[in-house]
Amino acid sequence: MLMMDFTDLGSLYMFIIAIGSLLFIALAYVFLIIYRLNLEKDMLRNRKLARASVMLLDKDVLECPICCEPLKIPIYQCINGHLACTPCWKKVKNICPFCQKPAKYDFRCRAMEKVIEAAMVSCPNASYGCKKNVSYTNLSSHEKQCRFTQCSCPMRNCNYTGSSKDLYKHVRANHRNGRQGKFRK
Repeated sequence: MLMMDFTDLGSLYMFIIAIGSLLFIALAYVFLIIYRLNLEKDMLRNRKLARASVMLLDKDVLECPICCEPLKIPIYQCINGHLACTPCWKKVKNICPFCQKPAKYDFRCRAMEKVIEAAMVSCPNASYGCKKNVSYTNLSSHEKQCRFTQCSCPMRNCNYTGSSKDLYKHVRANHRNGRQGKFRK
């Protein structure tokens, strides 16, 4: 056990100052650690927010340039990086239609596949009231069942379009008993 002899007041005073300085340094170090942890947490949160807020300005880059349909995984590319969906890739018979370079069936574009998997898009019917954001890979299945998809009136000489629910009301109100013409062919 450490025994200190404080026979005079000066040595006691110096000891208290030394202990106080050590405590101050330790406390400052603890605050520095807490500050760094909070800073790292904020940076991680900001990185997640940045990752979540990527916006694609041209949705056409997610479409096959050959058939203009949405790219689906697996996505293939020629040696120059031109992309195509699987059905189109099978049709080009190992020659890229854009650059005429060899197009091997095993050149997958994993980077674009990851973009496709991660992309979230708003429903094309957002302007009609749909508020859903869906993954790009599930967009076509959502569109098929979206209650805001616009439907045209089947009656000739009628230009009405609306949701299926509104179309039903329109037909009942305006075309009861086959009024206003026949169905379109």
